[in-house]
Amino acid sequence: MNGAGIFDFLIHLNLDYEGFDWLENRGLSDFELLISVILTQNTNWNNVLKALNNLKNAQISSIKQIAELENEELARLIKPSGFYNTKAKRLKNLCEKLINEYESLENFKTKASREWLLNIKGLGFESVDSVLNYLCKQEFLVVDSYTKRLALALGFEFESYEELREFFQSGIESEQAKLCKALKKDYELYELYQIFHALIIAFGKAYFKGAKLSLEGEKLLAQLRA
Repeated sequence: MNGAGIFDFLIHLNLDYEGFDWLENRGLSDFELLISVILTQNTNWNNVLKALNNLKNAQISSIKQIAELENEELARLIKPSGFYNTKAKRLKNLCEKLINEYESLENFKTKASREWLLNIKGLGFESVDSVLNYLCKQEFLVVDSYTKRLALALGFEFESYEELREFFQSGIESEQAKLCKALKKDYELYELYQIFHALIIAFGKAYFKGAKLSLEGEKLLAQLRA
């Protein structure tokens, strides 16, 4: 079993995965994709959307504006996302450093470095890979708590984020044509990683109750293990 096999299996479950706002061409701007990576930490997506809406209503739509805002004002605007004082500091720090290093978001999108992002306070592997995949269109699969739960349910346990990511990415590049055929559309590799991530979340929301896999979910995964 490898990542491509799990991906192919999930495709054929007819999961509802296409409604996620952060997928390609779903309406979020580059600016919103970037800052949502910090806003979404330790909260749910609906709260992130409320914070993004507050910023939009305040006509804040660029990293330069975030860098120039007072911490207190930024914290007030993103309050729905929770931990707003910490997140305001992290957002300002990210935007200031991005401007200093890359000058603009457009330049960052084409030259972004994973190593550079991992050195930004408040950004872990999942956050960094979200930026690289969804904003910069780089070939990194984002793995999260749902991915870890799915791995455990399939009998796999990994010691690190990187091991988990490498397992779920395994085989996808070499099976790209087959997976696109199953999806009935040609996709770039980075787009396949987005779809795989969305399918894993959709499966998790449908068949996990907390960390516990439902009986129906167990029956489905038994087919994959067979």
